[in-house]
Amino acid sequence: NLHVVLCFSPVGDTFRVRARRFPALIYNTAIDFFHPWPRDALISVANKFLDDVELPSPELRNSLANHMADEHLSVTETSKKYFDTQGRFNYVTPKSFLELIGFYKFLLGQKRNSVMGLIDRLDTGLSTLRKTADDVDQLKIDLTHQMVLVEEKQVATNELIKEIGVEKADADVQNEKANVEAGKAAIASAGA
Repeated sequence: NLHVVLCFSPVGDTFRVRARRFPALIYNTAIDFFHPWPRDALISVANKFLDDVELPSPELRNSLANHMADEHLSVTETSKKYFDTQGRFNYVTPKSFLELIGFYKFLLGQKRNSVMGLIDRLDTGLSTLRKTADDVDQLKIDLTHQMVLVEEKQVATNELIKEIGVEKADADVQNEKANVEAGKAAIASAGA
C-alpha cells in the first residue's frame, strides 16, 4: 500500500509534456483537483506577503490586498468564459496569485529605486543651484566693492588729468617764452 503524492502545476507545457512521456501517471492515478481559493483566503495571503512592504498606511495595504484578490478572481472568471467560448484552457492557480504579489513587490522596489535616483539627482541639482546663487551673491558684493574702488580711481584720474592739463598749459607758456628767447638769441647770434 504505497501512496505517492505528486504535485504538478497545470500552467504551461510541463504538465502536458510529462503526461505524454509518462501516461501511467494519468491512467493509473487519482487526480485531485483543488478548488480555487476563496476571496478571504486571497486577501489574507496578500496581506501576509505585503507585510514586509513599506506602505504609507495599513488602509492602503488592505485596499491593495482586496484589489489583488479581486483581480485574481476576475481573471479566474474570465478564464472560464474563455474556455466556454473558445474551448481552450487558461489556468489561474494560487501560484499565479503568489507570482502577482511577487511581481508587484519587484516593480514597486524598482520604481522606488528609480524615484530615489531622480530625487538624488534633483537634490544634487538644487544644491548646485544654491551654491551658484551664493557664488553670484558673493560676486555681486565683490563687484560693488570694485565699483567703489573704480569710482575712487576715476575721480583720482580726473584730478590727475586736470593737474596735467594745468601743468601742460604752464609748459606751453614756458615753451612760448623759450621760443621767443631762442628767436632773439638766433637773431643776436646771426648779427654777431
